[in-house]
Amino acid sequence: MGEHGPLVDVIVAVYNVEPYLKRCVDSLLGQDFSDFVITLVDDGSTDGSGAICDTYAASLPDRVRVIHQENTGQATARNRAVARSDAAFIAFVDADDRVSPNYLSALYGAAERAGAGMAAARICTETPRPDGTVSQQFYRVPEPLVMERDQALEAVCLEADSGVSGFLCGKLTRRENMLAHPFPQGRLFEDSFSVWRQVADCGRLVCVPEAVYYYWLRVDSTQHKRFEPRHMDLIDAVKDMMDAFRSEGAPPAVLAAGSHKVCRACYVTAYHAADLPYGPFRGICADLVPLMREHWSAACSTGRLDIKTKLLCRLLMMSPPLFFAAVRLTRR
Repeated sequence: MGEHGPLVDVIVAVYNVEPYLKRCVDSLLGQDFSDFVITLVDDGSTDGSGAICDTYAASLPDRVRVIHQENTGQATARNRAVARSDAAFIAFVDADDRVSPNYLSALYGAAERAGAGMAAARICTETPRPDGTVSQQFYRVPEPLVMERDQALEAVCLEADSGVSGFLCGKLTRRENMLAHPFPQGRLFEDSFSVWRQVADCGRLVCVPEAVYYYWLRVDSTQHKRFEPRHMDLIDAVKDMMDAFRSEGAPPAVLAAGSHKVCRACYVTAYHAADLPYGPFRGICADLVPLMREHWSAACSTGRLDIKTKLLCRLLMMSPPLFFAAVRLTRR
């Protein structure tokens, strides 16, 4: 450990993830990097997750720290851990994900060599199949690997199409950046409210071309839960982002990438809202369709929308009833 605290604090927000937690923590304990601690924030778990956290902390008190709190949500858990940390850098790992043994060394080494305030890992998404096997989908290799502020904002808005995820996880960031841009409490998709701000404030972003972060796509994750009104938080997040881009006079490439993110958010929200009866779905589309139309031309100018997404987005803007029927049909 450093003289004034660890170099890196890996924060893991924990809530009812008993089947996955040991795999996650063990992958962190297997790092080939030594100057770090793990902070497990038990957010009022009702399964055995809290006990697992305590077992690790008892056996490895110099490596694992535990915070127990009432269930107040992932944003509050993360903010609390950052505020308590004495590390120079913060990394977040979701409790159901895993990382490679060189995860921290790759991120920290890249940041040091590039003089970057943030390092981002290439991500592999793992999806369990019904037969027990796991499919893997890799984000593309980011280009370029070292990005200045506007390049980084553009890449994060384009997300998987640029090779740089918009997720909080898979990134190493200076603690003061995290303190300056906390996560909004009580909102879904808190990453979408805060990550772009952290990227804008990091000065320079460096990417690790090797896939060292493995994102486990659970069927009960936020992305797969049935639609509820709070899913509209994603729309609030991208609108806030675009308002900020415009007010600060962001360059055209960043504005276009932001429009791409807005259209993707509208499409994803409408797709999930098709869980609802048509009446409520139509009400949601009354908000989504004008926003998508406003940003559609700029989003297309990026050349990053795939054919399927383009077709479904056009269908949504042209005829929400047909979009609703098409989504329902694909789910049968």
